[in-house]
Amino acid sequence: MSASLLTTMADRLDAAPGAPLYTFLDRHGKEIDAADRQEIVRRAAGTADLLQAAGVAAGDRVLLIFPPDGLEFVAGFFGCMLLGAIAVPVASPDPRHLDRELPKLRHIAEDSGARVALTHAKYRALTTLASVRDGVAGRWRGREMSSWPEFTWLLSHRAKRADPEAAAARLAHAAARFGPDDVVYLQYTSGSTSEPRGVVVRHRNLTHNLELIARNTRVDSESVLIGWVPLFHDMGLAGGILNAMYTGARCIAFSSMTFLADPRLWLEAIDRYRGTHIAGPNFGYDYVLRGLRDGDSFDLSSVRSALQGGEPMLAATMDRFEAAFSRMGFDPASFGNVYGMAEAVLFVCGRVGRKPTLLHGDRALLDRDGVIVAPTPGAPTVTLVGSGVPDAEWGVSVIAVDPVTRRPRPPYAVGELWISSPSVSSGYWGRTDQENAAVFAARPATGNGPDDGRRFLRTGDLGVIGDDGEVFLCGRLKDLIIVGGRNIHPQDLEAAVVAADPILRPGNAVAFGVRVDGAERVVVAAEVRKKVLRNRKPIPLDRAASAIRAAVTSHCGVQCHEVLLMTPDSIPKTTSGKLRRTQSKHQWTVGSLRSSAISGQRGPARARVRRAGPDGEPEYVLRLLQTEVAEVLHLSDPNDVSVDRPLSDVGLDSLGLIDLARRVEDRTGACLPPASFGNDATLRTMAISVLRHFEPAPPDPGEAPGAGDVPFSAAQRHALELGQWDGWTRTVMLDVHQRLTPDRLRRAASALVARHEALRLRFRRDGGRFAQHYGDIEGSFAVESVTLDRPDALAPLLSEQHRRVSLEHGPLMRLLLIATGSRQRLFIAVNHLVMDGVTLRILLDDLDQLCRLDEQGEALRLARTSARFEVFSGWMNDFAGRGAKADLEFWRTQLAVPPPATYDPLAHPGVRVDDLEIARHRLPPEQTRALRNVRMTGPNAGRAPLAITLLTALVRTAGRQWNCGRLVVELSGSGRQAAVHGLDLARTAGDLHCTFPLAFEDSRSQGPAETLTAVSERLAAVPSGGLSFGGLKYLNDDPDLRESIRRAPAPTLWFDFQGEMPTRSRSGLFSLSAAAVGDVRDPGTGMRQPPLSVACSVVGGTTRIVWEYSPRRLWWTGAEIDQWMTRFRDELSQLALPARQTSR
Repeated sequence: MSASLLTTMADRLDAAPGAPLYTFLDRHGKEIDAADRQEIVRRAAGTADLLQAAGVAAGDRVLLIFPPDGLEFVAGFFGCMLLGAIAVPVASPDPRHLDRELPKLRHIAEDSGARVALTHAKYRALTTLASVRDGVAGRWRGREMSSWPEFTWLLSHRAKRADPEAAAARLAHAAARFGPDDVVYLQYTSGSTSEPRGVVVRHRNLTHNLELIARNTRVDSESVLIGWVPLFHDMGLAGGILNAMYTGARCIAFSSMTFLADPRLWLEAIDRYRGTHIAGPNFGYDYVLRGLRDGDSFDLSSVRSALQGGEPMLAATMDRFEAAFSRMGFDPASFGNVYGMAEAVLFVCGRVGRKPTLLHGDRALLDRDGVIVAPTPGAPTVTLVGSGVPDAEWGVSVIAVDPVTRRPRPPYAVGELWISSPSVSSGYWGRTDQENAAVFAARPATGNGPDDGRRFLRTGDLGVIGDDGEVFLCGRLKDLIIVGGRNIHPQDLEAAVVAADPILRPGNAVAFGVRVDGAERVVVAAEVRKKVLRNRKPIPLDRAASAIRAAVTSHCGVQCHEVLLMTPDSIPKTTSGKLRRTQSKHQWTVGSLRSSAISGQRGPARARVRRAGPDGEPEYVLRLLQTEVAEVLHLSDPNDVSVDRPLSDVGLDSLGLIDLARRVEDRTGACLPPASFGNDATLRTMAISVLRHFEPAPPDPGEAPGAGDVPFSAAQRHALELGQWDGWTRTVMLDVHQRLTPDRLRRAASALVARHEALRLRFRRDGGRFAQHYGDIEGSFAVESVTLDRPDALAPLLSEQHRRVSLEHGPLMRLLLIATGSRQRLFIAVNHLVMDGVTLRILLDDLDQLCRLDEQGEALRLARTSARFEVFSGWMNDFAGRGAKADLEFWRTQLAVPPPATYDPLAHPGVRVDDLEIARHRLPPEQTRALRNVRMTGPNAGRAPLAITLLTALVRTAGRQWNCGRLVVELSGSGRQAAVHGLDLARTAGDLHCTFPLAFEDSRSQGPAETLTAVSERLAAVPSGGLSFGGLKYLNDDPDLRESIRRAPAPTLWFDFQGEMPTRSRSGLFSLSAAAVGDVRDPGTGMRQPPLSVACSVVGGTTRIVWEYSPRRLWWTGAEIDQWMTRFRDELSQLALPARQTSR
C-alpha cells in the first residue's frame, strides 16, 4: 500500500495516456467534459498555482463549492492536495433559498476556519444576483437577511493548465513532502443526527480505505464506475473520484439533480459504457424502479458490483430491483450491501459476488428483548440485510456493544456497533482530544479479561453480529422509539407506512417518538406523491391517514399519536437524501413541521383549491398567490403585492419565478405551464390558470367496490365482443431446477391466487350480456402431476390442460408438474382474459418466491405493493365516461386514414385462427445490442428505446411493401402508466393492456433517422397512454359515440412489443424452456389483431420476432412474407449503422 494517494498518482502518472479517467455527462446523457490522468494532474497543478498566488499555504482550508459536479471540482480537490492545503467539499447553497441554506455553510466555514472558497464563474454570478435580490427584499421587509461568510472567492476558470513537465514536477514534490499523517481533506458529515462536524481524513486513512474498497468490491483498472452521488458526499468523493484515481478505473459521473429528473440515465450510462460498478443509497435504487417506462430495455449484464450504502437496505427494494432488471441481464449476485461512514473515510465492510444474507427474526422478540430469534410460523417477522464480514486481514473489526455497560453483546443480540480500523479518523476538526477520544478511541469493558489495546469508533448505529462475524444494521441508537418497554426501529415502521397507501412517496416517511403527558408516543410524517397533487382529482387524505394508522398498529402494536401528510420534499433530509429524524422531531416539537402538512390531526390543513363556480371571482386564489409572492419577496403584508401588474414589475426575477412556481404547485397541486409565468403574466391571470387546472373529478378509484360484479377492463370487453370466450389460454413451460413436490406447488398456487384476485374471476353470460365476479380460492386453480416415459405423450396432455380451463366454472389457471426421468418441468395455462404479458412475469416471480417461502417453512404471504385489478377496471370505466372524451378528436383523426389498397377492409376487424400462418426469425444478441445503441436527434435526442427502433423499421417496411403514404398501425400498451391514472399497477395481475391506432406519415421519402424521430414524436403525442381509445370504443355509455369509432376501417397492421422475458426466476428455481411462452387458441376463435401482426420480445438477449398473417385477407399468393422479413432486416441494419460507426 502506498504511503499516500500522491505517491500512487506519481507512480502511475504515465499510465494509459489518452484513456479518459473521468467523464461527466449532462442532463441528456451527453459527454460535456473528460480527462485522462495526465490532464487532471495538469489542471490540478494549475489550480495549485492559483491558490498559492492567492496566499493559500499548506494546512490552510479551502472550501470547494461546485454545482453541478464536474472536472472543476476534481481539479480543485487535487490542486489542494498538491499544495498541501486541506480541501473542504461542501454542498452548494441554492441561490433561490440562501436565507435557509447559508447558515449551514457559515457553520462549516467558521468551524473549519476556511478563508478561501473555490468555485466556477457561473455559480459565483448567480450568488451575486441572489444576494442583491435578498438584500433589496430585506430592506423592504425591514430586517437583515442571511449573508455569505467572510471568505475570498477564487474562480476556477482563472487557473491555467500547467505544462506536462511542470505538473509532473509539482506532483513529485508533493508526494515527497506530504506523508501519511498529513491531512488531505475535511469530510463534513451530512448532519442526519446533529450539526455537521468535519471528519479529519489523513493520507493513511484514505489509502487504507481505498485499498479496502478495491479488495472487497473487486475494483481494478478494467472497472467502469457509474455514479450520480454528489462529489461533496463521501460516497461520491472517496467511492468515485478518489477510487478511480487510486485503481485506474474509469469514472462516469453526472449530477444528482440530473438523476432526480431522469433516473433512467443511470441505466443508460451503464448500458452505453458497460458499467461494472454502481453504488447508491437504498432510495436511489427504489427511485430507479419508479422511473422505468414501458418498453425500456437496457443491457445491465456488465455490472459486477451494485453497492447500497448510506442507509439500511430494504430486502423488498433488492427483490423489486432484481425482478425488474434480471431480464435485462442484471446478475443478482452483484448486489452488495455495504456498511460505512465518513468517520472511517467511507467503507467499513461489505461483499459482492453473492446476494446479501437475509436474517429473519421474530419482530416481537426483537422489540422486547433486542435479540434476533427465528420466527415461529405465522408470527410477524423482521428482515435484516447483511453487510458482509469485516476484512480482518486488513485490520478491520466490528463488535456490538451494550451502549450503557460497554460490554460486548453475544451473537444476534442488538448493540451499538463499534469499529476498529486503520481507516478510522483521529477525530473531528477543532474538537478537544477528550471529546474526540470519547467517540474515536472508545474501550469496551472486558471484565476480568485482558485489554488487547484496540480502540474503537462509537458509531451510534444499532446492529447485530452473526456467528461468522457478518454485520446486520438495525438503525440509529438516537432514532430508537421506546413505547411501553418495546424497542421500535423506525426504518421498518417507515417501510410499512409508505406501503400503506398508493398516494404516498416511497422512501419519504419518517417516524419518531415524542413525550406526551409523560409517555412516549409515535408520530409519523409521510410525503404525498407529486403526481397525486398534480392530478385533477380530490386527494383521499383521510383514507391514507387511516391506512397509515392501521399499518403502524399492525406493525408494532401501538397507536399513532399523530399522522401528518406532507407536501413533497418537505421532510428534512441530508444532502444525500437520508431522513433526518432528529431534526424532524425537533421541528414537530416547535410546531414548524406542520407548516408543510396538507393534512394532520392537529396541524392546519392545506386543502386543494376547488372551483367556487363558473362566475365566481377567484379572490381566495388571488389571496393565496399574494401570500406566496410576499413570502418569496420577504414582504410583511401580502396586500402590498399588486394582482394586476406584470410579475416582473412586482419584483420577481427569474429565480423568484422558479420559487413561486414551486410554491404554487406545492400549495394547489397545479403544475402551471411556463406561459403562466411569462412577461405579461399577472397574479390575476395566474389565478385563472390555477382554477382552470381543476375540473370536476371522477370518484376516487382507490376504494375497492363491494361484493358483486367486477367492472371489465377495455381489453376484456374487446375480447368478449370478438367472441373470445373460452378457447384461448396463455401458456408457459418452465424447467424446474430443484425438486418440487405437488403439495408444495399446490400450497404456493393457493397463496398466489389469494394474492392476485384477478385469478379468482368467474365469467357468465346472460343472453347477450357478460359479467364477471369473484369465486373461491380453491376452485380458481388446479395442480396435477404426471410422470412421462414417452416424449410423444406430452402434446395430448398439454392440449387437455388448455381445454380444461373454464371461464364460467373455473379454474382459470392450471399447473401441470411433469417428471421425465430426473428432469422436472412445469406447464402453466391461464385464460387470456385475466392475464396480459406483464402479468405472466408477475406470476412467475411470485410463484418462485412462494415456493421458496414454503421450503423455508415461512408463512406464504406476499406484501401487497400495487392496486387491485378491480381498482384499475373501476377507474377505467369512470375514465371512459369522463376524461376519455377529451381525446376523441385525436382518435378520429387517426381512424380517418384509409387502409392500403392491398387490403380488403370490408371483412370484420380481425381474423380467425384458421386463417393464420406464422413465420419467425431472431436477432442475435450482438444485433440486439447494436439496435439498443440507435440514437435519436432533435428535441428527444438520446438513445431510442428498442421498441421504437423496431416499430420504425416496421413502418418503413410497410410503406415500401405496400407503396402507401400515411399508414395506421395498431399498437399495444401495458395500460400501467401511473402518470395517467395515478395508480401503482407494477405488480397488479389481470388483463390491463390497451390497444390503439396511430397514424404515421409517409416514410418513403425519409431517411431512417428522420423516420425514427418522427415515430418517437408520434408516440409521445399519444394522449392518456392510449387508454382512452379502448375506453371510448368499448366502455363508454354513449352508443352513438362507440359506433362512430367502430365504423372506421380497422388498421391493417398490428405491432406488439412484449418487452423482455427473464430467462430465470428470481431464486433460480425456474427457467424458461426452449419454446417457453405462447398462446393456445381453438380453431375458429376470432382474433383481435389485424391480418398482419408483428410481435417482438427479448429473451436472453435475443430479439424474437413472430409474424402472424392471413394470406387470404391480404391477397398474398406465396412469397410476400419472405419479402417483408428481408426488407425489415434491411431497415434494422440501416438504423443500426450509425451506432456501429460511432462504436468504432
